[in-house]
Amino acid sequence: MKFWKTSITLATTILAATMVFSNQGDSRNLLSPVPIYKVSPKHPDDLYARAIEGEAVIAVTVDIFGGATKPKVETATHPDFGIAASQAASEWIFEPATKDGVPIESRVKLPFVFEIAFEHKFNVEMGREIFVKLNHTVVPSSELDKDPLPNYVPPFSSFYPENFRNSGKSAAVNLEFVIAPNGEVLNPRILSITTNGFEKAALQAISSMKYRPVVVDGKPAYVSMIRPIQLTE
Repeated sequence: MKFWKTSITLATTILAATMVFSNQGDSRNLLSPVPIYKVSPKHPDDLYARAIEGEAVIAVTVDIFGGATKPKVETATHPDFGIAASQAASEWIFEPATKDGVPIESRVKLPFVFEIAFEHKFNVEMGREIFVKLNHTVVPSSELDKDPLPNYVPPFSSFYPENFRNSGKSAAVNLEFVIAPNGEVLNPRILSITTNGFEKAALQAISSMKYRPVVVDGKPAYVSMIRPIQLTE
């Protein structure tokens, strides 16, 4: 199981560079600055907790020593993204721009994309921790005398994707998941699916089920099991 981390997509190339010097001369002798050390911005805590993604573009001056100074937020989908990206951009180091082989100051724009892994976004949407890191022994249901029984099975049609409404399409999905000692479903994953586009709906449906707690050797246990479901209108 792969667990989420914030993904910060950095500028691998400089989108724009404006050279700053008094006499431009022959632009064919100009070389743009090249980043040699990059720092990833921290995803703002509040935005991460709400699973909000975004972008920011930061303009910095690259001095003749390759340092990034005078950061300015050009655009940001949220002010906090601009602040975080500015702090990170200020720590970048470059091979400075040159004119005729001589280092010069330049102004460059650095784009940053703040992304969040699917698992965390799913947890936020569902209102509980569904994808978690388990440090417990998980007992396969095949080792039990009988399969665990659900206490609650939601109407799977309520999870039918809106973009497929009135299409006549359906999906048969086989999922593997863990039943926690409190009966909640954890860490669902799709083993097979007959129709693409129903993946998230299937995960939502199975995560909304509730099972009777399983006791193994007199103790509440984490149990893995495989279950098929059908998603139709």
